[in-house]
Amino acid sequence: MDMKKRRDMQLLYVADEAIMEEQSVCRKKLQKLNFMDRSDFDGVAETVKDLFGKTGKDCTVNPPFYCDYGSHIEVGENFFANYNCLTKTSHTDMVWEVLVR
Repeated sequence: MDMKKRRDMQLLYVADEAIMEEQSVCRKKLQKLNFMDRSDFDGVAETVKDLFGKTGKDCTVNPPFYCDYGSHIEVGENFFANYNCLTKTSHTDMVWEVLVR
């Protein structure tokens, strides 16, 4: 379904195809992350590094995790996001160096 049909049906639409592609890539990475074995700590950490734009030392995310543009997220050292963390990032950089609970 193209964006004009989505708009006419009053569904979510984004006029910029590049942004839609970026969200699509992010959703595939989130699907992988959120359905991984949560005891596979190395696998989760590797997937988070692939999802985020930049990670510091000791970056921990307990899935499920939700965002629109994972590549726009940069986190510093000792980052922790607990279960069901939701970030609503815009198409700009966001830098976190805090504990998110």
